[in-house]
Amino acid sequence: MNTLRRPKLPKTCKALSAGLITGLAALSAPVLAQGSGEVAPWARLHGSSSAGLSQYQEPSIGMKLKGPELGVHLRLSDLRGLPRLQLEADLSIGPQDYSSSNGKLNDRSALDTRWRAIYQLWPEGSAQGLYAGLAYQTSYSDLRGSVGPGIAGYERLNRSTWLAAQWRQSVKFDALPRLQGLQLDLGHMLDGRQSSYVSQVGGGWRDVTNKQPWGWYAQLQTTWAAERGLLLEPFVRYTQVGNSDSRDAGVRSLFEPANNRWQLGLKATWPPN
Repeated sequence: MNTLRRPKLPKTCKALSAGLITGLAALSAPVLAQGSGEVAPWARLHGSSSAGLSQYQEPSIGMKLKGPELGVHLRLSDLRGLPRLQLEADLSIGPQDYSSSNGKLNDRSALDTRWRAIYQLWPEGSAQGLYAGLAYQTSYSDLRGSVGPGIAGYERLNRSTWLAAQWRQSVKFDALPRLQGLQLDLGHMLDGRQSSYVSQVGGGWRDVTNKQPWGWYAQLQTTWAAERGLLLEPFVRYTQVGNSDSRDAGVRSLFEPANNRWQLGLKATWPPN
């Protein structure tokens, strides 16, 4: 039977999110208390939390998935022996509302993770400048339930690998004395896989994983000094991914339509790192 080896995704994702949250909380405890610090003699940890909004859409079929997000963000730097290497992790979770020409579903579980290993190319000896490396991202959404008369939803899991670049620059403007820095992130997709667990619908459908040929993202973030040492970092992120290939899903072939996603949010760090 041509069905993906599929774990029970709700339990898997709950366990994954619980494990990530527990791990991130343990690592970030000294950060939330002190802003940044040496987590060991060999590294320095920076952390922040965020709140924002996300809107994912597939324009060709009128599908949208939108809602609030809460996030935790960590950066490990100043590694002993590899001072120019930087490791970053982001976790975001939140209820999303689904809508399409077929119907609607509200408060659907969604979980995103992003992992980056980037190396400082220029200049040396500063926490600013140009970084480049690799990023790995996952995005899970639970769309099970009755979408409309005779139409059922299913779980989705996207996994992608990216060539990542980051530019960080401190700034000082007399007209904006609280503005402290700018950060620009860019990514080019190297590999994308969209798994759709359509066997949950029944009726002869089989799970399918489509390969996505191209995609890119851009994120702009600014850093502002607030009261009592609090740092606020508003950000905007846009992601674009092209049409996938077509795969046999039993009843008929399926492909993942071209899609885009906007994310707006605000990170907060106390005290500054």
